[in-house]
Amino acid sequence: MATKAEDILREKEIQGIKFSLYGKIFIFVILTIVTFFVAQTLYELFSVTILTLTINIILYILSKFLQKGKYVTFVGLFCVFLDLIIITILPFIWYNSVGGDAVVPRTYLIKTYIHFIIAGTLIMNAFSIQPIYPMLYAVGVVISQAGLLIYAQQDPRFVSTENFKEAVLGEAVHLNNYIFSMGVIGTLGFFLAYLTFRVRRTVFQAVSSELKVNQLSRYFSPNIVGEMSQANDDFFKPGGKEANLAIMFCDIASFTQISESLGAEKTFALLSEYHSFMLQTVFEFNGSLDKFIGDGMLVTFGIPTQSSSDAKNALLTGVTMMERLKVWNLQRESVGEKPIQIRIGIHFGPTIVGNVGIEKRLEFTVIGDTVNVASRIEALGKEMKRSLLVSKELLKEVPDIAELGLKVSSMGTVSLRGKIKSTEVYSIEKKI
Repeated sequence: MATKAEDILREKEIQGIKFSLYGKIFIFVILTIVTFFVAQTLYELFSVTILTLTINIILYILSKFLQKGKYVTFVGLFCVFLDLIIITILPFIWYNSVGGDAVVPRTYLIKTYIHFIIAGTLIMNAFSIQPIYPMLYAVGVVISQAGLLIYAQQDPRFVSTENFKEAVLGEAVHLNNYIFSMGVIGTLGFFLAYLTFRVRRTVFQAVSSELKVNQLSRYFSPNIVGEMSQANDDFFKPGGKEANLAIMFCDIASFTQISESLGAEKTFALLSEYHSFMLQTVFEFNGSLDKFIGDGMLVTFGIPTQSSSDAKNALLTGVTMMERLKVWNLQRESVGEKPIQIRIGIHFGPTIVGNVGIEKRLEFTVIGDTVNVASRIEALGKEMKRSLLVSKELLKEVPDIAELGLKVSSMGTVSLRGKIKSTEVYSIEKKI
């Protein structure tokens, strides 16, 4: 299955081939118009017109395939093949229009202005940002023009010269200049192939990086996504490391009863709206979403790098979430919907953070005692009838808590379910 980056490159290739098709149509329309004014014979006029009409019809049909996204590679390669046919046929049309073998030496075949058309179509083939097209065209041009030179040299009247004046004004051809021109076209073709390869790789890396950042931004604060997006491959391998983090659990109270009364569709709509402003709050304070757990959230502070503000950010996040919940509940009540209540528990301590699983299926998460304690503290909210509870360990990391305008009430030292050590728990409210 193609990746998103590959799909975008495919789209750019289609756009480039379309541009090449329309460019060719324009060139041949102009060529036909010019031919009406400079044609030497009716043969030349008729031949160029028929060639242009045929090619434009073919190009129009190919453009329809591209609009449907079908046969993209075939269309691209066919366009290269068509270009090679054109630059091979045109010299013979012009040659025969001035009399052909019976009147003019074959030297004329390699003294036309076909190289200008070759250069133009070569550049257009590079717009697909697909290296194979300009490279194949360049190789085909060298072979075609070399064949044309060999064919011309079979004429006994073929004359070459090293004098540019004689080559321009007379019937002789400057052979070295012709060979040099073929070399330039070949070199330009390979240069454009390399350039499109570099552009293609750059676009792929840029798109991949953007997609990576977009994915990360779903879970992490925007101001730390940039740092994580620069992480090397080791970051995404199984394993973890210990770090001191603030861990937050947040749950909707009595969610089972709420979901039963609302039904599936309204429940998902409620969760979507609720998670939207809650996550916005988390990200504002540099928090990161570890995962959704049903209606609940596991949020971390200190990933990917720890700072002295992690505990304070977690505390302010909890307080702000409660304040925004009040505003949201007022909006719900104004349209006849019932308010909801949430419980938040926050703890601070050593945590194992990293990728759990195997390389084919990894989950970046946090595990350890600190996570379990935070979960237990959140569950205590139901028993203690408090919405925001934090541990003593968290408050120790917030030395300026007195300046935050918060009401801190000790709920005593409690023994958490499944834990040997007791923990002092505090209720947090914003002062009125």
